Amino acid sequence: MPQTEEDRLKQTLRNLEVKTSVLEVPQADRDQMTNKAMEMMNMFDDSTRKLTWGPVKTSDPGCRKVVGEIKETPTEYELVMQDFNDHLVNAGMNLSHPTCFGLIPTGGGTYPAALGAFIPATLASYSGFPRKVTTIVEMENKLIEWVAGLFGYPAGHAGNITSGASLSSLTAMAVARDSMGLKAADFHRCVVYCSEFTHYSVLRGLRAVGLREAVLRTIPLDQLFKMTTTALEKQIKEDKEAGLVPFLVVATVGTTLTGTVDPLNDIADVCERHQLWLHVDAAYGGFFALCDEMKPLFAGVERSDSILVNPHKGLFTPVGVSVLVVKDGKKLQQCCSMEQTPSCFAECQLFSDEHVSPSELSFEISRPFRGAQMWLPLNVFGVGVFRTALQEKLLLTRYFYGKLKETGDFELPLEPELSVVVFRATAPPGVDINDFNQQLLEGLNSDGKIFMTPAVLSNQFYLRVCVLAFRTHVEHVDLCFSVIQEKRLRLRESLRSEA
Repeated sequence: MPQTEEDRLKQTLRNLEVKTSVLEVPQADRDQMTNKAMEMMNMFDDSTRKLTWGPVKTSDPGCRKVVGEIKETPTEYELVMQDFNDHLVNAGMNLSHPTCFGLIPTGGGTYPAALGAFIPATLASYSGFPRKVTTIVEMENKLIEWVAGLFGYPAGHAGNITSGASLSSLTAMAVARDSMGLKAADFHRCVVYCSEFTHYSVLRGLRAVGLREAVLRTIPLDQLFKMTTTALEKQIKEDKEAGLVPFLVVATVGTTLTGTVDPLNDIADVCERHQLWLHVDAAYGGFFALCDEMKPLFAGVERSDSILVNPHKGLFTPVGVSVLVVKDGKKLQQCCSMEQTPSCFAECQLFSDEHVSPSELSFEISRPFRGAQMWLPLNVFGVGVFRTALQEKLLLTRYFYGKLKETGDFELPLEPELSVVVFRATAPPGVDINDFNQQLLEGLNSDGKIFMTPAVLSNQFYLRVCVLAFRTHVEHVDLCFSVIQEKRLRLRESLRSEA
């Protein structure tokens, strides 16, 4: 009996089904894949935990194997994982290393936090609509509520767990723009106020929400590198008199370069007098609010209109988790929600006034369940251990600062407020101090035992150490200090022999 067109189509579909069945990995193969992945990760974690003396850099870029091209045909799993190991695990900078002092670090995710990324990815968990995944959304809302309470925000707030400070900043800028009733025709007259230490993600966010033409005022800093509120108010008054439209002030809790905290209460006073939106970038410093001794630095934060904080810093989650909270939650929803329900969702009952969807509080629709990366470690360990860990980092920072100070061989422009120490070594007579410290930094980073970055303050070159990785303890700070002293003395001796 001759085949019909439908028979031929079904046979083609069966053949395609057989070929694509490899995507459904059998349990035995899953176990093999999982075991290999866990073997690789355990080796990495064991080596990181046991390291006391470098290397922070596991290889130089020039030493790495070239990444292969994407091919049409499959490659044996063992070879793929070996390639993954060479290019990811054992190459480049180990940012979870206890002597990686150069960045505001991720510190490496704790293991429960890593599981919080893995499990939802395996389950394809989606947290966009509460009517579909009520418990997942409720879990994220509990986390947002906890963060809002940490900063004293009252009932009525709303927030979102985003992919990072860049998206949180962008969203906050958009909410501020819409809440102030700004129109595109006026964007060139709108004024944003920040300091020279305001994070660049804020500036990129302004461009992304159409405010590239806005006037950006950089407010002078005081001797402690904090925004000067008298200068802020003076500039606002001048701009109003000039017919401009002041609308947004960005304050920082923990600047990247110096770790300083802007005077939030005084800035809030200025914003209230002139009816400006106050956004607080607490990406780095926010979770230090868990520590009682840090509370005075946060005075006034509850008066801000929006705030962002990054768990991948103070809570040691993997990169890719940030929390934005807006005091007036309705404003966040008005900015981000769809004006009408798309026809494809019309009968799905995914949206309701009673349960606001996270997709209506964000510019993301296809959003993963990021909250698990916070929820798991906070519940497995309890909040108290994170408070203790941050207290340890504060004390380690003061300890390191004290060791530098007692030598008399270093300039220290300010005492640390959070966990950043800015310093530079004194130079030999006749040697430019900036050049000397640039050479010193190159020497410190040359062998990968520690990693540091510079801070340029008032055109002067300084070194900076940030203590935040959860694996960093007193022995690592002692190591950092001894390496600095060793390299400093070696550089002085080298310059003396050349003279």
